[in-house]
Amino acid sequence: MKKTYTFEISGTAGDGKIWKTSGTIGSELAGVFNAAMAASFAQLTGGRAVFGKPGDGCRGPYDIDRVLIEQVRQ
Repeated sequence: MKKTYTFEISGTAGDGKIWKTSGTIGSELAGVFNAAMAASFAQLTGGRAVFGKPGDGCRGPYDIDRVLIEQVRQ
C-alpha cells in the first residue's frame, strides 16, 4: 500500500561543504528509500538543496552522513 513519508538527508560535498535535502514522498515501503534518494539527488543537482551558507552551491561527489525517513500518520 502506498503511504506518505517525509525525509531528511544530509552530508558533505566533494569540496567539504555541508548539504541537506528534505521533502515528502509517496511510496510503497519497499521503495521508500530509493524514492527519497532520488528526490534528494534531484535537489542536489538542481540547486534546491540547503548548503552550508545560503546561496552557496556545492559539487559532488556527495557523501551521506544521515538519512531520516518517517511515515506521515494519517
